[in-house]
Formats: sequence, structure tokens, C-alpha cells
Amino acid sequence: MNDELLLSCYREISNILGDRSEPWESVKLIEQYRRYWRPKKVNVVLLAESHVFTSDGDRACRLKRVNELPGCPDSYARFVYCLAYGEQTLTAGGNHPSRAHGTPQFWKILYSCINEVDSKESFSPILKSGTRVSSKRIKNKIDLLVELKNRGIWLVDASIIALYNKGVKPTNEVFNEVIRTSWNNYTKQLVLDAQPNHVIVVGKGIAKNIESSLPSLVGYNNYTVIPQPQAHLPSEEHLYNFKKYHSICLANQTK
Repeated sequence: MNDELLLSCYREISNILGDRSEPWESVKLIEQYRRYWRPKKVNVVLLAESHVFTSDGDRACRLKRVNELPGCPDSYARFVYCLAYGEQTLTAGGNHPSRAHGTPQFWKILYSCINEVDSKESFSPILKSGTRVSSKRIKNKIDLLVELKNRGIWLVDASIIALYNKGVKPTNEVFNEVIRTSWNNYTKQLVLDAQPNHVIVVGKGIAKNIESSLPSLVGYNNYTVIPQPQAHLPSEEHLYNFKKYHSICLANQTK
């Protein structure tokens, strides 16, 4: 995929969102993170909604160098692939954005893709509540992201542009139009080029907009829709869903 296509898609979506649009430089930064963590062979695509709105001020925050991750982007983004999102010790000079608690719910998804989950305590290695020493927790997160890449598991957002800004989500009509526009003008081709064995759609809101095109991309039996991790479901059902991530990713490893 190229930046010209990404920019063209961004302009289409900006016509929908108007002055609520995220800066182009932020969209480009998010894509740089995504490309950094793209596996050489993609086995499973985790297709989520979008990252969180990243402002010019957010991007101005520089990150400390992580020796284990040479070439990783060094600007702050509100995106799970940016380790500093939720980890204050990784921003340089103590200049950490406000309201930057990270996305523990998506870290749980990533963790469950390659680890068996028996209870909420299973996530202790990557959560502040379970591993209070930040250096150890960050190492666990780095190891997790590296192993996900090695196993061909890749996180992709259906929308190239942030749908959430300070917790505010657009109307359903605008949400659906943005998802479809992004999918048809960029993300669908991104998934097609990756040629995954399986696609896991994270959230029914995405699925209703793009599910009809998935059979032609990966086949009728090669995609699964799983509710959002913050969906109002019994804890037993959330646990079942985490186990489903693990079983799907395990079954779709390239031999």
C-alpha cells in the first residue's frame, strides 16, 4: 500500500467528518506503527474499529529509545502499537499527554491470541494491576508484540482515521459512512494484499458494514466476528471470547 492511496482515502473521510477530522500527520503516524508491526507472513488479521484521536500536541511528545525495537516510530500516538500509550515512563523528558491510560482491553485481546486465558488473573503480566513494576510490564508487552509478529498476527483498523475524540463517538450514520469509506478505499485492499488465513472482526458495528465483502477476500469459513471487549456481556462470555481468539490464532498458524 502507498501513502498516495492513504491520503486519498483520508481526504474522502475528511469530507464526511469536516473539522472533526484527525490531522493527516497523525493518520500517517498510525500507519507507520502498523507497518512496523506487520508480519512478513500474515496468518491472522485482527480487524478493529479505529485508534483514538491523536492530536498535534500528542505527536509532539517524543518517546524514549527502546533498544529491542530498532526503527520503531518515536512519536506518541494513541494506538495500542505505541507502547507509550498507557506507559508514562516511555515518554522523554516527562512530557506525557493527559488522559493517556492506554487500551488495556485491546492488550487483553493481543495477549489471548497467543496465551491460554483461564481467568482475569491470566492477564497480570501486561496490566498495571497485575505487574506494578513498569519496566517488567513493558518488557512483557514488547515480548508479546514481537511474538505476535513472529506468529503472523496483525492488528488492522477498519477506519484509517480516529472515530473517538475525548470519548465522543460520531452518530451511527456518520460512523457507518466512515467505516465503509475507509474499507472500500483503503483497508479492504490492505487485507487483500496481506492474504491472511483468517480475519477476526472485533465488533459487530464493523461487521455490519464490511462483512458482505469478506467471503470474497478470505472465504466464507475464514472469518469470525467477536463482540467488542467493552461490550456489555457476562464475564463468562468475555472469557469465552478470549479463548476463541486463542483457538483461532492457534489453528491458523502457517505450517
